[in-house]
Amino acid sequence: MVRAKCRGTDDYAAYDADNRGGGQAEQLERACGGCTVKPECAAYALKHESTIGGMIWAGVPIPESPTTIYYHRALDRLRVIARNAR
Repeated sequence: MVRAKCRGTDDYAAYDADNRGGGQAEQLERACGGCTVKPECAAYALKHESTIGGMIWAGVPIPESPTTIYYHRALDRLRVIARNAR
């Protein structure tokens, strides 16, 4: 994803889903707002599902624990976004 907004960033905290605090919407917008490769990012995350917890992918915060309903809801959101890549 050469054109990804996050490529080459040194602000990795912006993509850490567990450190978003109270300004979640603002943090997500800063991290992924206006990115042109969200569908590709979502598809990549789904392909590498076992390693995506605790990070933000395609503007979707992925909880650390894959055993929670929130994790599975996040994956559902990624699937919807990834469909736009086709």
